Amino acid sequence: MTQIDFDPVFSAAIRNELDARVSAPIATVPFWRRHLRLGAGIFAGASILIGGAAAATGLLPLPGAEEVTELGASVIETATGTETVQLGAVPDGATGIRVSLTCLTPGLFTFDDGAGIRCARDDVGGRSGGVIYTLDLAPEQQSVTITTAPESSWTVTAAYVSERTTEWAVNATGETYGVLNESGQPDLIAVVATNGNNGYVHSADLARVDGSEQAATFTSPEQALEWQDSMAGEAVSVPVYESDGETRIGEFTVQY
Repeated sequence: MTQIDFDPVFSAAIRNELDARVSAPIATVPFWRRHLRLGAGIFAGASILIGGAAAATGLLPLPGAEEVTELGASVIETATGTETVQLGAVPDGATGIRVSLTCLTPGLFTFDDGAGIRCARDDVGGRSGGVIYTLDLAPEQQSVTITTAPESSWTVTAAYVSERTTEWAVNATGETYGVLNESGQPDLIAVVATNGNNGYVHSADLARVDGSEQAATFTSPEQALEWQDSMAGEAVSVPVYESDGETRIGEFTVQY
């Protein structure tokens, strides 16, 4: 199974934020709620779509997702071990580097910012054996370095891009709908249901089953862990709708 590894500095920041804000007023809780949603349970046979990550699903355009414009030609390179891919001069308007990495062998492949992908043997040659990722463009940056073991092989397609977060859409009843992004969450959150249908869940429904609603009542990290332990083995589902928020097309399951 492919595993996405996030920047360890980012992960540590989340832990620190939990410790710092667990006893804070509710007004400061959304940061915690947002990350608890991604970590408290496993979304069984279903996926929540998040900002730029939605680009890899083939479901774009989705309201609230990143609109990506490629600037200039792509650079393709195949290598074994750690290598740096040179991209040339940065074009005007570039905000990042879009990298499409395919694992040719099992291994851990890490980008410049510490994020990466871990491919198992079964992932190689399949749909799970790769990732599309956008690196924020650092000052003077004109390359991408893939760090991996000397025996691990990979192929990368990289290009400078300009990204813009699109607006959420609004349905006939005034509810916003789209993907989670840096602005937070819409009223109807884009998901892939357990039956494979693309649809939306009401944010309030999701909050009741993914731990967000409970998180607002916790006063210590210990309480959060106790609640999570109490939910171990439980599976809770919520309805999935069309963007109208009324036409039911499936369900979304959180497995603890």
